[in-house]
Amino acid sequence: MRNKIIILLFIFIFSLISCSSEEVSSDSDTNVKEYNHPVSSFSVSGEKLSIFDPASEIDSTQGKKSPKINYLLESQNLYVNYPDERPTIFLFVAHWCPYCQNEIPVVKNWIQNEQLFEQGVNVVLVVTNTNPDKSNYPPDLWLSREEWEYPVIYDDHFSTLGKHFGVPAFPYWVFTEPDGTIAFRFAGSLSEEQLLNIIDLN
Repeated sequence: MRNKIIILLFIFIFSLISCSSEEVSSDSDTNVKEYNHPVSSFSVSGEKLSIFDPASEIDSTQGKKSPKINYLLESQNLYVNYPDERPTIFLFVAHWCPYCQNEIPVVKNWIQNEQLFEQGVNVVLVVTNTNPDKSNYPPDLWLSREEWEYPVIYDDHFSTLGKHFGVPAFPYWVFTEPDGTIAFRFAGSLSEEQLLNIIDLN
């Protein structure tokens, strides 16, 4: 397998399949405000990426190095460094975004069907913009219901990781090469077929 992400598809769809990072859900539950949602232990360094502009045909960060992350992989009680010589896919989601809610089972099936981790591809879910006043809170219970068992980072209350990676909307994808170079960014939902066209596992 070539441990490299190859861009084979340029996608123009955006507004119909994404949630604005400032969007507020009308479905809030005051009973969940007391829940203390998790925040992962992590540190991030390096230059912040510019906010991704879905309307632009050219991403100025393509070919540049992404921020570096050291984070606790709680399932193994182990700190992990990124980049780690594997192509990595970051998926940034917000618990209150309906497109993110629909995307999780799609991505989970894709990971399982293509055996991505066995193929040497890392997938990291980043939960950011968490707000107890919005729907589908808390995010860790949401992911538990979805039986998500892959790496996840719960961003802090300042959305530090989201800001470092230039999140414009949700869901938001950042595809990187093994050395952390930005290969491709995209804001919006992706089907399993589109993901197969983006990632070359041969």
